[in-house]
Amino acid sequence: MAKTRLTEKRIRDARAGAKTAILWDDQVKGLGVRITPAGAKSYILNYRVGGRERRVTLAKVGECSLTVARARAGEELIRIRAGEADPLERRRQSRAAPTVAEGLDRFFDEFVPERVALGKMRPKTVHEYRLNAKVIRAGLGTRKVADVTRRDVERMVKHLLDKPTMRNRILALASRLWTLFQDWEWTDKNPVRFVAKAREEPRDRTLSESEVAALASALETESAIRPASVAAIRMAMMTGLRIGEVLAMRWDDIDWEGARVTLPTTKTGRRVHPLSAPALEALASLPRIHGCDHVFTSGGRAGLTYKTVHGALARAAERGGIENVRLHDLRRTMMTAAAADGLSAHVVRDLLGHRTATMADRYVRHAGFAVREATERMGARMKAIMDGTPKADVVPLSRRP
Repeated sequence: MAKTRLTEKRIRDARAGAKTAILWDDQVKGLGVRITPAGAKSYILNYRVGGRERRVTLAKVGECSLTVARARAGEELIRIRAGEADPLERRRQSRAAPTVAEGLDRFFDEFVPERVALGKMRPKTVHEYRLNAKVIRAGLGTRKVADVTRRDVERMVKHLLDKPTMRNRILALASRLWTLFQDWEWTDKNPVRFVAKAREEPRDRTLSESEVAALASALETESAIRPASVAAIRMAMMTGLRIGEVLAMRWDDIDWEGARVTLPTTKTGRRVHPLSAPALEALASLPRIHGCDHVFTSGGRAGLTYKTVHGALARAAERGGIENVRLHDLRRTMMTAAAADGLSAHVVRDLLGHRTATMADRYVRHAGFAVREATERMGARMKAIMDGTPKADVVPLSRRP
């Protein structure tokens, strides 16, 4: 292996021959410039691993200077002597490294079914994951898991700045994915961890008494088209249950004598929910179609879907002139009314089916009538004192608006 002092000029002036030629450097052992008959020039590095000679291309001439090529060759030789994977092996590992798309496939093919079987993940959550995964697959699917950076994640959700809830749900799924990737030893970092979350404003839409009456009237017309969907909507309005809990009701879960229904699957697990007399009466009036287990069904084979019931509500709301209403607003309306009637946060919590009173506190605060009444009483009392009539009678306001 004849060596010569490589210089930028010598490399530039070197000409191709009939065969591939290599100019070897006399400063860094194994470093050379390969020149093909077509005239292509590349920096290469010869080295030995386990007694076997190997050769790797470092860069094309023109992509980096001779000084940079020497420095890189020296670094590679140091790593090889330290026992690290040689350059060719690292490249093979990089080509074989899993992509984000492969990680998503494993997530839905292995991890999700196991969680569902254990009762740790609901079908609705799986559906939401699949929707959000489309954005992750489109933005990062072809990238190697270990190569994804925080900036890549930020670019992926940049177009969702005006959709804070969707942005945060996608980031939450991505963070969970990279936590799993770390467990699977596909990477040693989570690039989602420090990506800024958007601020979400909680939805607080409730229906007024006039809107509830208008909706009920519009539902009468809709019931001629979708009787089962309308029955489910009315049940949600009377019980305050989540629409998913209403649609999951089965006949065998209803205790007619005890006036309650067992909900096998909720956000907080299995729960027994009391039923009012109007709710029991409404359930008793429903037909049992073809012996179907589901209370709310149209064809007698399976329960209603959220999409079907949502469509019925949308049509009734449009007919009744009610804007910006969703199915969950019915639950919020009932719970706010319960808080306005003076029920404590703990009672509202039990009606909601939450483990803590945190969410119930929101309904109590949203009702606001107790605070309103106290404000009126104290304002009147202070004015009486200022007027010099501190013993003036103060008439309390009604709790209801």
